[in-house]
Amino acid sequence: MDENLRRGLEEIGRGEYFAAHETLEDVWRAAEPGEKDFFQGLVHVAVAWYQAGRGNRVGCERQLEKAARRLAPFAPAHRGVAVELLLLSVEQARRSVQEGSLELSPPFVASGEQPFGCSVVVWREGRRGREYLILHRRTPLGPDYEGEWAWTPPSGARTPGENPHDAAARELLEETGLQLEVAPASVGGDQWAVYVAEAPTAAEIVLDDEHDRFRWVTAAEAERLCLPATVGNSISAVERGLALTPGPDS
Repeated sequence: MDENLRRGLEEIGRGEYFAAHETLEDVWRAAEPGEKDFFQGLVHVAVAWYQAGRGNRVGCERQLEKAARRLAPFAPAHRGVAVELLLLSVEQARRSVQEGSLELSPPFVASGEQPFGCSVVVWREGRRGREYLILHRRTPLGPDYEGEWAWTPPSGARTPGENPHDAAARELLEETGLQLEVAPASVGGDQWAVYVAEAPTAAEIVLDDEHDRFRWVTAAEAERLCLPATVGNSISAVERGLALTPGPDS
């Protein structure tokens, strides 16, 4: 992947939308005619989220429309980018703006290769036995929203060119401030990788701007709170696996 393309996508991932638009404009100008729409579509994505941050509803709407139109022919994936998933983010953002909110979830810029992203099921030994870390995502629906994707384990997209293990460790650090050894869990599917990590009992959680609170819960509570069911089920599956693993004194 072109280094400037990679840098622009990483800037989008960090929420540096103005910088991303400048970086990706350079890529667009140098591109062959057959790919110019793809790169310009990425520029529109960066500018749409930048305009949302400035409170410019009209500008954001126009950029989202242009992004969808220019990127659609390159779905499902192009240049290592999961275009189909990015278009879903654009559509979700468009609906949020139509409903009157400019508090947009970050665009889903993921690798075009499976797995598209990773979750890290973090557990610790607590007063009630094993407890699992779940995070509550900020949404335009407000802090009391408890529906789908409100509560999840630390998770996120795998950026183009990034291997799943590194993506899992990065998302864990960015979303919680934890640097832990992550290991593949024997759950999940081809599209999404699940990892597991043990945290010290007194581990300090430092949330990023995407989340507003966290909880340590039992596997049963996680299964109830983490929706859709596939999210909560992944934590329950890790719990069953840990229950079958002999301890150091066994």
